[in-house]
Amino acid sequence: MNTATLRIISVAAAILFCVAGSVSATSESKADPGTKAAAPSPLKCYKTIRDPHSVVCYRMSYRPLLQDGRITFVPFLVQVPTPADPPPVTTVGELPST
Repeated sequence: MNTATLRIISVAAAILFCVAGSVSATSESKADPGTKAAAPSPLKCYKTIRDPHSVVCYRMSYRPLLQDGRITFVPFLVQVPTPADPPPVTTVGELPST
């Protein structure tokens, strides 16, 4: 095979992969209309009992993980800068460690 044929095959495979992914995503969004993948999660801010003046804010994010041949999204926390006017702060005994 020459390079032009290989290029055509790889472009066709890429297009097929994208179309299959969009069809799969569309069918999943119809099955569960309550989830919004593009919208960022609300900011949640915490302070500890030991240091009540130090406010730390987190946003929930999701990482794709392949399990049993299906892609599932695993939640994890991302620490973000504390805004000047944070949402209501929750007091906790201990913050999550990395």
